[in-house]
Amino acid sequence: MPPMQPAAMPRETEMSAADRLNAVPLSGPQLEAALEILAALPAHLRALPAAQSLALQAYAREAGFEEEAASAALHARVTALAKWTAAHDPERQSDARSVLEAAARFPFSEGECGIMFDAAGFQEMVLFIEELPW
Repeated sequence: MPPMQPAAMPRETEMSAADRLNAVPLSGPQLEAALEILAALPAHLRALPAAQSLALQAYAREAGFEEEAASAALHARVTALAKWTAAHDPERQSDARSVLEAAARFPFSEGECGIMFDAAGFQEMVLFIEELPW
């Protein structure tokens, strides 16, 4: 019997967009910094995806991210968080720190509305993080 070989990692071209974005490690504080950078954009640029992307690219460079896809992952997480918040926590009753930590870690899924968080699973993670003894 031949020796067992480790399973080959899929090449980046074989990975879905969600998988590539999920592969970028981020933290809650990094996501919070990205949100602050976007909030600091001039009002007329704040809603423009191109302006958001450029601002997050600059942040990723300055913060020393090694991942080439870091700014795209930050942008996707900010966008998915905004979608989830608008639909499931518009009054922002969830603990902000727990939401940011969950948003930095929860895996994306791909749906009709693009890359997003599974609403029920994301809420579960937020509640789990709220219970952690920080």
